[in-house]
Amino acid sequence: MGKVIGVISGKGGVGKTTTSVNIGATLSHNFKKNVVVVDTNVSSSNLSLHVGAHFHPLTINDALKGDVNIEETIVNHPSGLKVVPASLSVDDLFVNSDNLPEIVNDLKKEHDIVILDTAPSMGPETLNALKVCDAAIVVTTPHLPSVTDALKTIKLSEKMNVPILGVVLNMFRKNAPLTKADVEYMTNHKVIGIIEHDVNVDTSVMKKVPMVHFKPNAKASHGFKGIAASMIGVEYKPEKKWFDKIINWFIEE
Repeated sequence: MGKVIGVISGKGGVGKTTTSVNIGATLSHNFKKNVVVVDTNVSSSNLSLHVGAHFHPLTINDALKGDVNIEETIVNHPSGLKVVPASLSVDDLFVNSDNLPEIVNDLKKEHDIVILDTAPSMGPETLNALKVCDAAIVVTTPHLPSVTDALKTIKLSEKMNVPILGVVLNMFRKNAPLTKADVEYMTNHKVIGIIEHDVNVDTSVMKKVPMVHFKPNAKASHGFKGIAASMIGVEYKPEKKWFDKIINWFIEE
């Protein structure tokens, strides 16, 4: 039986889907885990756009309606990552997600880790997702409104007895309004990863390739890999570039 990890935030646009895709890709490729990322944001989905699955005929919406088995909706990305997309059709905006826990539990039986890319709200979609989560990761940016909404989501998760693994501080820049220490103080949780702002992240989405594969040696990619490693209790050590290896060879000599 696998574990269900919710990637949550109280605010849209903080990089929750990007985080879900990249930690999923890392766990699958680097750590050889059987992982599936599920779009539970059924009313305003984005996951399929990140991985080029937006033309897939079957989605989680169909499974929620009882039309298909959830396994039939899984898309295999060329990177090895598996995803369950949500529909982009306006006809599926108001699908009932009350049976989401049952559907996710079916995936849990067949996978090591199920990552839920949740809705950026505290409505029924998020509540139903949290009901089946074994733990959650909170994504925020170094801005007061974002961290304030993140705190609300943390309180909701704790109220539902869902442990918080930590906070991901995304789109971090030099001279950001809030520091890592500020975010940890405000949320009362450890920042388990800092993702530095990188325009290549947007480019990777356009190319439908996870950032960790598109630019594997970028600081942002190392950030995602470190978060994934922390989720399974493994220490992540970035592989040194050839120049660093040569320098270290001279130092050691």
